[in-house]
Amino acid sequence: MRPAAGLPAEAVFGPGGSAWLPGRPTPAGEGPRTALPIHQGVPRHLEAHLARLRAGAKALGQEVPWLAGAAVELGIWLALGPASEGALRLALHLELRLLAARLEVLPSTPAPYRLAPLPHPMGDLRSNPLAPHKGLSGPWRPPAMAAAHRRGAEDALLLWPDGTLAETAIAAVALERGGALMIPPAPGRVASVAERLDLPAWAEARGLALETRDIPLGTEGQLWCLNALRGIWPAILL
Repeated sequence: MRPAAGLPAEAVFGPGGSAWLPGRPTPAGEGPRTALPIHQGVPRHLEAHLARLRAGAKALGQEVPWLAGAAVELGIWLALGPASEGALRLALHLELRLLAARLEVLPSTPAPYRLAPLPHPMGDLRSNPLAPHKGLSGPWRPPAMAAAHRRGAEDALLLWPDGTLAETAIAAVALERGGALMIPPAPGRVASVAERLDLPAWAEARGLALETRDIPLGTEGQLWCLNALRGIWPAILL
């Protein structure tokens, strides 16, 4: 296993990458983005995350045929990279025709993981067609997380105006009750790769039936959070 001493590491790929000077910081700005773990040198669900980036670009009215070549370059960089374990953050910069990559140390998950209920900072995104695409509904996540930290929580449990659960600042959310695992309806929240590809098998292994339904704040049961980087973990209300 290659040590993580060289992290973070950054690189850019794609047609615009040839003009990017070595050592120059990766570009900032909003755009389609995703994050995934690397374990033993293997990026988990990489193709699904690249499809997520393509879907985000398409939602903005742009096609990215160059992303396939950039993904090949990314694979070579990862094979020669500084660590075989890490968190890979990917962002598309459409005007520059760049795929920016940043490899970081995998985040740890505190226990207990306390959630502070807060109104969604964007109000009601359930009719916003850009909301399912990570990075396209505005830079509201860091302020939401900061507000939760000020209340002594690890994360914010975001609520729609009608008082039902949306998601957290960094994760999808589910509620286990009896033999069911309830998930909020998809509109308005970021489409979760972990929810689509990992949660069904996780729930089946525990004998839980997946249900999609509105979940009012205060509904009794065990809260769970899930995202690609951290997996699935229990949470409690502050």
